[in-house]
Amino acid sequence: MNPNEHLPGKIVANIFRCSNLLERLGRGRLSEAGLTSVHQWMILSSLSEGELSLKRLGLNANVTKQNMTGMVDRLKQCGLVSTFADPDDRRITLVRLTDDGKRTLEKLNSFETFCKDTNFKRLSDEDLACLNRCLLQMIDNMNDG
Repeated sequence: MNPNEHLPGKIVANIFRCSNLLERLGRGRLSEAGLTSVHQWMILSSLSEGELSLKRLGLNANVTKQNMTGMVDRLKQCGLVSTFADPDDRRITLVRLTDDGKRTLEKLNSFETFCKDTNFKRLSDEDLACLNRCLLQMIDNMNDG
């Protein structure tokens, strides 16, 4: 029997285990920052480098545009993001962080430091870059399927 025969299944199981642990650890940090879901953090993080369309945000988070619209509306009600029509194509809605959204994202940086000091402490920068590349490739593969 090939020892690596069941490796893909083991990897998927371990990803689920990591996801559950991250959710448990992150829930408190998110709450402290005033957020209610990991998706809200993902949206704010995606916007940290500039405005994005609802469609692009949905693709980044792997959710439909309709779901993304609801999530952005909730962040808008909290004053963390603002929306506006793309000046070149009014059919496109763009989203950007507000000052409050930027402050909230800064609060979450402490969680990133916590993760680096605990979850990733035995991984080199090269290991982390490799892990990130592999996860992104898995996401691409699943989106293609």
